[in-house]
Amino acid sequence: MKRPGEAVATLLATAKETCLIVAPFIRSQALQEMLEAIPAGVEIAIVTRWRPADLLAGASDLDVFDVASAREIPLYLRYDLHAKLFAADRTCLVGSANVTETALGWRNPANLELVTTVSRDAPEVVAFEAELFRLAIQATSEQRDLMQRLIADLAGVVQQLPDAELATEELAGVLTAGGWIPRSKNPEDLYAVYRGETDAVGRARLSSMEAELLQMGLPPALPEAHFNSWVCAAISQTPLVAGVLRVIDAKGAVGESEVGAMLETLGLADNSEAPAEVLEVLRRWFNHFMADHFETKQDSIRLVRTRSI
Repeated sequence: MKRPGEAVATLLATAKETCLIVAPFIRSQALQEMLEAIPAGVEIAIVTRWRPADLLAGASDLDVFDVASAREIPLYLRYDLHAKLFAADRTCLVGSANVTETALGWRNPANLELVTTVSRDAPEVVAFEAELFRLAIQATSEQRDLMQRLIADLAGVVQQLPDAELATEELAGVLTAGGWIPRSKNPEDLYAVYRGETDAVGRARLSSMEAELLQMGLPPALPEAHFNSWVCAAISQTPLVAGVLRVIDAKGAVGESEVGAMLETLGLADNSEAPAEVLEVLRRWFNHFMADHFETKQDSIRLVRTRSI
């Protein structure tokens, strides 16, 4: 039986124009070996996910960003990614193998994995790629640095984590890339709800706050500073917040019109919240979870960046 890594490397070596690597778990050493199989001049894109639980468990590592950057390969993030796909021109392999040495069969003991050949022009693959990139965000060095600080801070604190491989099944409510907008108008109360201290929170607000916390995939018993850092890292990978950060980078601030355009693009324009209301709640979340990096102006309800995230 051919190892998945051999099959993937053989396919990628045939590429003449484009390659696409998609996997939720990517280790930098395995990625480096995989990229060496691709001929020079081929356009490459990589899509993965950076959940804190995955990184703490060692399922992925952040050096992937440096490997991709060194070759000027765009690295995209989708928080809800679970698919594995490797494409060279119009042919692809799909299956169970992540970009890790044990999954690809490059280290013993290896996982038992399966990859199988599918046409990249198959309707299901075409639809998947369109949806994949519609809501993927391009990773930045700032996001990598934010995740590095969070993982370093959490290394000696987190005692219990969901198994990284089962994260999608066990945390079914974890942030969906396209649908998340902030709901809790009092984000400063979220930590108390997380701790089970719900007496001061009205019943109507409690259910929505608990649902919002479920989306974050938080482990139990985090100190408040680590809780805030985890939430910051999670929401920074949503298209809405990532879009806000891009506008702030380009223009210095973001206002109601830009938020309205983002909601339209993300398919959330029919939501009951008006752009001004969404921006106001975003402003509160930025004030609470990103106060070290941003200041907000309430009179114009604009977010103004002061320091790198």
